[in-house]
Amino acid sequence: MDTSRSLDFTIGPFPVRVHLSFLLVTLLIGFNVSNLFLTLTWVLVVFFSILVHELGHALVAEYYGMFPIIQLYSMGGLTIPGRSRKLTHLQEILLSLAGPTAGFLLGLLVFLAGQLLGTSAPVLVYQILSQLLWVNIGWGILNLIPMLPLDGGQVMRNLWQWFRRSTDERTPLIISIGVGVLVIIAALVFGQIYGALLGFFFTFNNFMALRSGRNMIF
Repeated sequence: MDTSRSLDFTIGPFPVRVHLSFLLVTLLIGFNVSNLFLTLTWVLVVFFSILVHELGHALVAEYYGMFPIIQLYSMGGLTIPGRSRKLTHLQEILLSLAGPTAGFLLGLLVFLAGQLLGTSAPVLVYQILSQLLWVNIGWGILNLIPMLPLDGGQVMRNLWQWFRRSTDERTPLIISIGVGVLVIIAALVFGQIYGALLGFFFTFNNFMALRSGRNMIF
């Protein structure tokens, strides 16, 4: 199967590319052999939620004149600037936080919808709301872990360089590696194999970047 295939469309001024690998990995994570309908809703929930997250990044990037492009791929989502522009550390931090903020706002709306529905809605509706809350709130919190290339890692990196008034890339990488090891251990303890694999992937990339002495570009 050619996982390089993609679905391309636009939302407002933003080109969006959804790689087949994104759908396959999402399907594997949420596959429920006893309820294929919930598997389908899971894929749709993750697609919609990550798209909202990336649109948060994209709106701020557009405000800064960067003409962003959104990609959804096997490791999640990515907002790529179409035009390079030097941002201040504060602007970089705001750009990094825009994605999780969009997800948290969506999660808040979902929570309020659940409260308004009370016990009158079908069980399936609550299952979908639960999926939306987990992806937007749960994953949003995890995304703020101070480990590159997560949004929390980007915030950590910019805060470090801002207060140190330097372009030090090594220390944020070292912090990311240390946090990554803890993430892997925690994921294994709680039986989250995909989380452990993701933590290993990020930690390995950070280690290789530190070893080679090159700047990490995310």
